[in-house]
Amino acid sequence: MTRDDLLSFLGDRLGVDLAAIDDQTSLFSGGVLDSFSLVDLILFLEGATGRRIPAADVRLDHFDSIARILDFVAAEEPRP
Repeated sequence: MTRDDLLSFLGDRLGVDLAAIDDQTSLFSGGVLDSFSLVDLILFLEGATGRRIPAADVRLDHFDSIARILDFVAAEEPRP
């Protein structure tokens, strides 16, 4: 999954005004997204990566910004 994939999802599916945010914007704690959006985001990430995200990993520190989401996904990718 790429940054562009994530941005497309946020803009197209969740209606986020991409011009109003950057990679560090607090998406959930800043009120840009809500808990219903989190479910959609998790499903998108699971589909895009082909991996299930355990409930224990669904924490604000993993998903509260574009940068955090990308870091979480990259950390979970298998290494060659």
